[in-house]
Amino acid sequence: MVRHGASDNAAAQIELHKKLAPRYAYRYSFEFSRLFQQDWHAEMISHVPAGSKRILDLGCGTGFFLAELDARHPGSVGLDISHEMLLVSSEYVPSARLVTANAEKLPFQPGCFDVVFCKGSLHHTRDHVGFLSNCRESLRRDGVLIMSEPCNDNPVIRLARKILYKRSQHFDEGDEGFTRKGIVRLCERAGFDVTLVRKYGVLAYVFAGFPDHLGVLRYVPGNAWITRMFIGLDRMICAIPGLSIMGFHIVIVGKPRS
Repeated sequence: MVRHGASDNAAAQIELHKKLAPRYAYRYSFEFSRLFQQDWHAEMISHVPAGSKRILDLGCGTGFFLAELDARHPGSVGLDISHEMLLVSSEYVPSARLVTANAEKLPFQPGCFDVVFCKGSLHHTRDHVGFLSNCRESLRRDGVLIMSEPCNDNPVIRLARKILYKRSQHFDEGDEGFTRKGIVRLCERAGFDVTLVRKYGVLAYVFAGFPDHLGVLRYVPGNAWITRMFIGLDRMICAIPGLSIMGFHIVIVGKPRS
């Protein structure tokens, strides 16, 4: 039953992302959206340990994160279940190694990576602990898992996501966000010691992150400057206890338990 469910979800995700590939390219075509994404990527990449060489972007999609990752760490590997997404990736990251495969069945030898990145990949799977366990097995004993996933600590955000996932054809209703405590527990069950948990994205996430869904800033003069201001405000909000519940994403860093 579990195998069939995973197989059905994989097929659904392939079909969904086949349709989304052009939309993702459109999303990143705006300067203000790229500014936000670059800040998000820089936040994640900042947690890469010095000396890391073998790096995997798990669920690399159209390759916009992978391009920045490969610029800093040449030879990074990108894996995605959607071949259509990887066709876009090959245009932006011609030097990266791209693999079409199911992230829930990684085609790599155990312990072959120093770092595994998952930017919004976990919530597309159904066996979360199994997915994270595969990440742990692909890491060296002193390797690092760096993730950013939708955060549902805020009940308003949780409700908004539920409605959006249910009504929009651009989302799978079975996808879900995570609470801070919930995703930490998942990581621990999969054999990780969580070393960092940080909220990310409020105003910039909403107004600059997804112009294909909410395109208000497209029509506002100085939208790049506004995005930079939002990014600064977001960092302040996410650093204040109590206000950080407004964060739309949660960044997690974990190391395989010794």
